[in-house]
Amino acid sequence: MFTPLNVKTYYSFLSSTISLEGYISAAKNMGYKNIGIMDQANLHAAYSFIKLANKSGLNPIIGFEANLLLDGVPVTVYLIAKNTAGYKNLLKVSTKYNYGRRDIKDFLSHLDNIAIAIPQGFRIPNDKKELDIYTAVDLDSNSNMKSDYPILPLPTIRYLNKIDSETLYVLQAVRDGSKLDESLVYDSSEYLQSPDSFASYFDEKFPGSVKTLENLASNIKYDLVENLSLPVFNKKIPAVEELRDLAFAGLEKQISNLDEIYEARLNHELSVIHDMGFDDYFLIVADLLRYARSEDIYTGMGRGSAAGSLVAYALEITHVDPVKNNLLFERFLNPERYSMPDIDIDIPNDKRDVLLNYVKTRYGQSHSAQILTYSTFGMKQSLRDVAKVYGMTDVEATNLTKMIHGRTNLKEEYANNNRFRSEILKDSFLKQIYDTAVKIEGFPRQTSIHASGVVLAENELTNYTPLAPGDNLAITQYEAYAIEDIGLLKIDFLGLRNLSLIEKMKQLVLKKYDKEIDFLAIDLEDQNVLEIFRQGNTMGIFQFENPQMLKMLRRLKPDKFDDIVNATSIFRPGPSQNIDSFIKRRHGQEVPVYPDDSIKDILEPTYGIMIYQEQIIQIANRYAGFSLSRADLLRRAISKKNLKEIEALKQEFVNGSVAEGHTESQAIYIYELIEKFANYGFNRSHAYAYAALAYQLTFFKAYYPDAFYEALLTDGKREIYLADAQKNGFDFAKLSINSMPYHDKISGNKINLGLSHVKGVPKDMALHIINERPYSDFSDFIKKLPENFQKPNYINPLIEIGAFESFDSNRRKLVENLPKLIEYNQTIQLDLFGLNSLNFSYQDFEDYSQTEKYNKELELLSVALTPHPLTDITLSYTGEYTPTDKLQVNKRQTILVELIRIREHKTKTGEKMAFLTVQDTQGTLDITLFPESFRQYRNLLQEGGIYLMMGKVSSRNDRLQMVADRIVLREDNGVKLWINLGNSLNNQRIASILREFPGFIPVILHFQDSGQTRQIEISVEENGLLLNKLEPFILKTVYR
Repeated sequence: MFTPLNVKTYYSFLSSTISLEGYISAAKNMGYKNIGIMDQANLHAAYSFIKLANKSGLNPIIGFEANLLLDGVPVTVYLIAKNTAGYKNLLKVSTKYNYGRRDIKDFLSHLDNIAIAIPQGFRIPNDKKELDIYTAVDLDSNSNMKSDYPILPLPTIRYLNKIDSETLYVLQAVRDGSKLDESLVYDSSEYLQSPDSFASYFDEKFPGSVKTLENLASNIKYDLVENLSLPVFNKKIPAVEELRDLAFAGLEKQISNLDEIYEARLNHELSVIHDMGFDDYFLIVADLLRYARSEDIYTGMGRGSAAGSLVAYALEITHVDPVKNNLLFERFLNPERYSMPDIDIDIPNDKRDVLLNYVKTRYGQSHSAQILTYSTFGMKQSLRDVAKVYGMTDVEATNLTKMIHGRTNLKEEYANNNRFRSEILKDSFLKQIYDTAVKIEGFPRQTSIHASGVVLAENELTNYTPLAPGDNLAITQYEAYAIEDIGLLKIDFLGLRNLSLIEKMKQLVLKKYDKEIDFLAIDLEDQNVLEIFRQGNTMGIFQFENPQMLKMLRRLKPDKFDDIVNATSIFRPGPSQNIDSFIKRRHGQEVPVYPDDSIKDILEPTYGIMIYQEQIIQIANRYAGFSLSRADLLRRAISKKNLKEIEALKQEFVNGSVAEGHTESQAIYIYELIEKFANYGFNRSHAYAYAALAYQLTFFKAYYPDAFYEALLTDGKREIYLADAQKNGFDFAKLSINSMPYHDKISGNKINLGLSHVKGVPKDMALHIINERPYSDFSDFIKKLPENFQKPNYINPLIEIGAFESFDSNRRKLVENLPKLIEYNQTIQLDLFGLNSLNFSYQDFEDYSQTEKYNKELELLSVALTPHPLTDITLSYTGEYTPTDKLQVNKRQTILVELIRIREHKTKTGEKMAFLTVQDTQGTLDITLFPESFRQYRNLLQEGGIYLMMGKVSSRNDRLQMVADRIVLREDNGVKLWINLGNSLNNQRIASILREFPGFIPVILHFQDSGQTRQIEISVEENGLLLNKLEPFILKTVYR
């Protein structure tokens, strides 16, 4: 039977449309028994292909295509692993090839047990007799040419069906950055034909070749035995002894008086770790963290299920006492479910390379590597790339992708996004783009490096995985799941932004206050820190920035650290439905309900509500007599939705519960509760570590807010954090070119904004400005700038933020004079007489308006120091309105805004309407004026005007907007509405009428019975209808 060997999968990036699953399924349906793959220059798919093919009952064959030099001539060579030894040699060949080796002589020592196929007319120089060499032929090979070697049919296959040939051409155009040639007739020969079709073709053209292929393929088998291959930590001392000694010594250091509970727990964990073969694993991880500490790298409290291990705590892998905090070891390491331990090493994201260098030095370059991952075609990427290949411009492609809302995939987007679907169906061209994008969505596009994964092995890694070069360590050609499946040690070095922030805060406190912060000594029950949580003042705090979380914190009013732990866990899909009951029970406003008294103590810490995975494990242990390990299997089976396993464990749970003295109906009730909550229960070990990290950040916000914000401002979301700093008592220092730092700095309660954050100013120019200070005036500044920085588009941003106001407060004057000043300065510098001072004559210009200054600062700095024009108005305004950031959808509301822009538009019937952009101190808003409203208010509208606008608020594409039907212009003409009243009996009715006519005119009341006159906190518009409505309740009224 024929065997396809030269099959390119989509891991021959942008050169094939074949997925592994699709290939295996198609080959099986066609009746193939042996199937192969042979990607170009890599073995990325090899391990996965072997696993998937074996699982489907097909025999996998692994090949490798390389361009090698034969006697100095570049030739395409096909290498096929004939057995397990050949497979392992192929791993080494692929590694060498990816490291740049190209002469076949460099590979001769690794070609044993490998079949070698070369094109017609070539020989391998000085070939050893034991080499198994063939002549490769394809569908278009010459049958008349003689061959020195047996002929091996290797038709190239890049797609499964003829119809997919165009998709291949699209991928190749993406690869080459070209467009499809409409006149091109696609070659559709590189598809997977049936075994008989291939066999009859090659038997006729190359008699005997199919038999040669069959003899080769039928004898190929791989036996990939996955055995744990951990590095030996210390070859002088057995790992089991060293781990025990270090664990007990470490625990005695952490806990002065060890009691029986701790000793028994430690002995139990050590026994399980040894029985599962993980002694070296713990020693290696502990060593890596010890090294990190020696380099003064903060590694956090530890997180994930590892926080449930007392051994990890004793070795200072984590800093969470699992006994004290009721955390379960079985959630971390379960002897009834063999899997590698998963200890993530958290480090500041700027210190990851330090650990990688240590790994390379300690364990050897050939024994350690980073792990590969792939960048794939996402929804927008596939649509954009295909659109451009078919000839759309960047703008057109971007407009198309902007319609995507971010669902799971393009098909789901098409089914649920009416606007997107309507656009696609406009013409067949767009439909073709969409259909092709759907086909390539999810394809790997290129390799990348796993964000955290590092692999270690006792023997050379090329015995297990092919490698490729990386910047620091080598990179595996296999993905993380394969690395773990093979039995190699994978450790995740997670570079965390928040640890970097905490490190910066610590260094700033040391610098500013000469005080060393010991993170482990921070009191977790400090009420000053907890008060920040109670206020919901947690912007900048990991896990606690969500607006709904802030609201929950204000209701929860945490007064102990455990409240913070619970808050991280209940604020998640699933448990969040119980937030209201949880808070009421926490404050004694609702009585907790427990499903059974026997498990009351397990659920008491969370007021009768299941939140944690550990609670599920403990309930199964207590209620049904499960071992903790068995209980964890139940939790895992339910969360993984393994129906077969669930059914067996459910019956076991019910039987165990009855054996423990419970009724069958009650056992089923408890099981159903477990089944409901197991789907979204959170790992308490994880929650504790998350909460501890959040608490440490909040400690700085409570006690060292200057350090907190200064560190935070180097991170993303800068404008949000600047606004939060202002809310917490900080203000901005006046900008000056002579004092602005490079990065934002905080002195006292003043934020000094940094030059590096001014948009449009090159970073090296900012450094030059700082190095050349001080400047005596604006001309001196220009004079000291190198000519390559003397450009208006570099200097104008500095003028427009007010950096030169200490020299001249008129910003427009400096902007308008700048081109001539630069020209004059350059002329002076070229003067042969050596004039060295500028006597430039500035022309006068009217300065920018307050609004223009505000908007420019906001654009260039992400924050404005000039007050918004509405700031003073809002302070004195006595009427009612809603700030734009507090608007609610589907409610009629009033806003106080400045009109920024007017865009007129004609409707289908030819009527004029308008779209307005307005702004208040909190942000901008889009306003729609339909024809009737536009006709009524058109003459009132002027850009820069201040208005009250009333209308209904809606949301579109996650942005709020308003349809306004009433507009009042602010006119500063001193008019007031005077109302003369006999008495105060109708005050409420009068106030209600006044509120119907919001505006800018103050209202003055005079009461005749008491003689009192006072201004009330309501402002109105000048409107005759208002006077008419007031008339029945007053003596006299007048605008004046």
